[in-house]
Amino acid sequence: MKYYDLQRNWPKVRPHLRNRELNDILVRDFNKFTWGRWRQKFRPGQFPQEFESCFWWLDDPRPGRKPAFWRYTKHSACHWLVNFNLRLAMLVRPKRKWHIITSDEHSTVWDGEDTLFEFNYLAMGIPAMECFNRAFDGQLAPGELLMVYYARHYKKEP
Repeated sequence: MKYYDLQRNWPKVRPHLRNRELNDILVRDFNKFTWGRWRQKFRPGQFPQEFESCFWWLDDPRPGRKPAFWRYTKHSACHWLVNFNLRLAMLVRPKRKWHIITSDEHSTVWDGEDTLFEFNYLAMGIPAMECFNRAFDGQLAPGELLMVYYARHYKKEP
């Protein structure tokens, strides 16, 4: 199992990020995460990483500028990003049969063979096989979107 190399292939990915349908999916789904969790709107032009609360990248030993695809990551928000990832994979590599695999623990995009189209776990350095195993509890038909709901609202402790 391997990841589609988003960093190396970013020049092929970047032009699709202007796709209106793709951005509509991102805003619709990720807003269900941000509004449900913190009562904050996610608006067009924003990136999921702007809502990061885990700061997982601080452990990254690589010096210098971080990869551009990291802007589309958010720890613990895989279910609200997976439809965006699916649509983007379908735009970037349209001949593959991309579909969502999902479990309570993780959701990701798989080509049905040996490749995952995954932002979060790739950025966080989690091996592709571990990503696959965490998500492979159920799979949707190729191109089918995952139904997502508002994230659970967490109240701050007094």
